Amino acid sequence: MPKIEIDPELCSKCGTCVSNCPVGIFQQDDDESIPLVVDTDNCILCGMCVDNCPEDAVKHENF
Repeated sequence: MPKIEIDPELCSKCGTCVSNCPVGIFQQDDDESIPLVVDTDNCILCGMCVDNCPEDAVKHENF
């Protein structure tokens, strides 16, 4: 289970990590909330969340 965090200081709440994660480890309640990391056990280490975040707010220990 990798350590994955979203830096609230950098996050623009755009939801890119939510929409690009192929296994759904992120969840966002509404457009005004910072996405939550909800299921790191399913992470397939693809790096999509880190690569696609326009604010560099996703911190993943493997990338």
